[in-house]
This record gives sequence, structure tokens and C-alpha cells, in this order.
Amino acid sequence: MAQDTAPILASRTTPLWAVLSYTFLCSIGSGIVYAGVFFLAKYQYGFNEADNFALGLLYGLTYIPAALSVGSVLRRLGRAGIAPRTLLGIVTTLMGTICFVPWIIELLSSHSSHRATWPIWAIVAIYGPLSGAMWPIVESFLAGGRSEGELRSATGRFNVTWSSAIVLTLLAMAPLLEKHAMLLLNALGVVHLACVGIVACFQKSPAAHEHHEHARPVIYKQLLTFLRLLLPVSFMFISTISPYMPSALERMQIDASWQTAIAAVWPAARVAMFFTLERWHGWHGKWTTPIIGALLLIAAFVFLILVPPIAPAGLGLALFLLGLIGFGIGVGIIYAAALYYAVEVGSSGVDAGGTHEALIGIGYTAGPICGLAGLGAASAGLVAKESANLVMLGLVVAAALGAGTFALAKAARMKRSGT
Repeated sequence: MAQDTAPILASRTTPLWAVLSYTFLCSIGSGIVYAGVFFLAKYQYGFNEADNFALGLLYGLTYIPAALSVGSVLRRLGRAGIAPRTLLGIVTTLMGTICFVPWIIELLSSHSSHRATWPIWAIVAIYGPLSGAMWPIVESFLAGGRSEGELRSATGRFNVTWSSAIVLTLLAMAPLLEKHAMLLLNALGVVHLACVGIVACFQKSPAAHEHHEHARPVIYKQLLTFLRLLLPVSFMFISTISPYMPSALERMQIDASWQTAIAAVWPAARVAMFFTLERWHGWHGKWTTPIIGALLLIAAFVFLILVPPIAPAGLGLALFLLGLIGFGIGVGIIYAAALYYAVEVGSSGVDAGGTHEALIGIGYTAGPICGLAGLGAASAGLVAKESANLVMLGLVVAAALGAGTFALAKAARMKRSGT
């Protein structure tokens, strides 16, 4: 048993440039396969809002088990002489290969007037668990051998790197979405395959995490506990807004060529927040930081769902953009704090990153469930069709408030006991 739980560690730290280069390129996949896939599904495959929520649910359900199990898989492979770097290379290769499936299927069925939708489901079903396995490994290489100031700087740069890649991807998708969506997936496949070369610059295994117990106040552990409950809540909001966005923008009569550019507004605000928190470290150890992030996130989400639909066309879009900015800032605060405390209080091992990513997966799953519940209630005649979004809103906010209250109570108990 002791052998099974022993971490696989290297003595040298993987260069930060290699981790960040890999992170930037692979985050293009997050931009296309998660953030942008709902627009692609709508305009290339005719998906409606319910289809998109189901697609998001599939992503979350496959992401969670992969993130939770990757640590134990690596330990078993380690006993067989297979290093984490090797598994990362295999996962990256598979991610690149799966991106070509829709294009190949379309070539093979070019004589048919009917476009099969199963390739987009297949991509999400396979890419989801591969992504869930990949990011904990990458995060272990990021944190391994780094602590205190170096770790703060590395995680800050990591956040800015992956989030800016998503923004650039969404902007690049805008002019290609309607007529050249397959080109986007093929390009993503090439990018992933190119990343295999960067993996070769990693150490075979993550370096040991250098803990300095005296340098980490007790409040860090309390904040980690709080944020581990808050993190899936933030991604529940993201996974509700992302499938909802194409239909919402269409109802506002926004041309398809502009939709992914508008969808990039909240990720852009998140980048700005990540950059701010990477430069300014006064937020460390402060309860106000995650609380402000959570309140801003809830307020922005309510604003996005309720205000623009009842506002005049031009004003509705302006208000929607304003809500997206607040949404991105709230998400940025919560994610940056959650990752920092996870790697500083936890370890450089894949399990720490796996827990972090599994919590994200829970959020990926919960959001679409709320969206489908709202649409289901309207379809069953329990509420009016135009009230489906209100049901979704109520479920998401209720879940967020419940999780937030529980997290605060748990953190308060830890504070009273001094743990």
C-alpha cells in the first residue's frame, strides 16, 4: 500500500518556459472544444439549446473520473517504468488525433446530404477525459520544485497563459465559424501534435514540492477548504453560461460572425484579473478576496440572465457586455485563489491537481443539469416556455448559495478549532 501511494518525483524542476508554452498551445483546445464547441455545434450541426446543455453535461461527466484517477494510473505506470512525461505525450497525441475525426467522416460521407452529428459527440466524449487527465499532470510539473514567491509567480503566469489563449482562440474563431468550422478542428489537431515536441523538454517526472511549513499560515488551509467548495460553483456558472450563450446572442440578433468575439469578453476580463492578481500579492491570506469574487459572480450571472432580454436591442447588448465583464472578474478571482492555495498547501503531486480539476469537472456537470432542468420543466408544461431561464437561474443561484454557506460554515469551524 505504501508503494502505491508513493509519489513519482524528479530532482530537477521542469523549465517554466516549457510548461507555459505547452499550456498556451493546449489551451487553444479548451477554447475550441469547450468554450467554442457550442457555437460550432449550433452552426455546423444545428444543435439547439438543450443539445448544447447535453453536450456540456457529457464533457463534465467524462472529465471528473479522469481527473480523479490520473494520479493512481501514474503510480501504476511508474512501477512499470513509464514516467508522467510519457503519459502526457500519449494523451497529447490522442487529443490531436481525435480532432481530425469530423473532417474524415465528412469526407467519407460527402455524397450524403445528411450531416451526421455523432462526430461532435465523439470528440467531446473522448477529449473530455483526456483533458481531465492532462491538466493535473501539467499542474504537477508547474508546481514541482517551486514554493513561496517562485510558486506565486509561476501560478500567476500559468493562469494568464491559459486564459489568454482561450480569448485569442475565440476571437480567431469568429470569422471562420459559419463556413470553416472543420478547419478549426483540424488546426487544433495540428497544434496538439506539435505540443508533443514541447513535452520532450519536460523532466521525466515532476520535481518534489518544497514545503516550508513556517511560511504558510494556518489561514491558507482554511481558505483552501473554502475555495475547494467555491471552485465547482464558479465552473457551474461557466458551464451554464457557455451553452446558453449562442441562443442568447441569437435572440439579441447578433450576427454569427460576431458571436464568439462577444463570448470572448468574459474570458478577457478573467485574463485581466489573473494578471492583476499575479502582479499584486496583497490578496494572499485574505477572506475578502474569495467572498468578493463569489458575490460578484452571482450578481453578474443574475444580471446576464435577467436584464438583457427585457432591454431594447442596442442597450441589451451593452448590458450583456457589462455583465460578461463582471462575470469574468468574479471567475478570475475564484480560480486564481483556488489554484494558488491548492498547490501551496497541497503538493506538486498529480493528486493535488487531480482534486483541483475534478472539482472543476463537478462544476462542468452541474451547470448543464440546471439548464436541462429549466428546459425540461418548460417542455413538460410545468412552467411557461419563456420561464425556462428563470428555473435555470433559480437552481444555479440556489446551489451556489447553498455551497457557499456550507463552505463558510466549514471554514469557520476550522478557524475556531485552529486547524
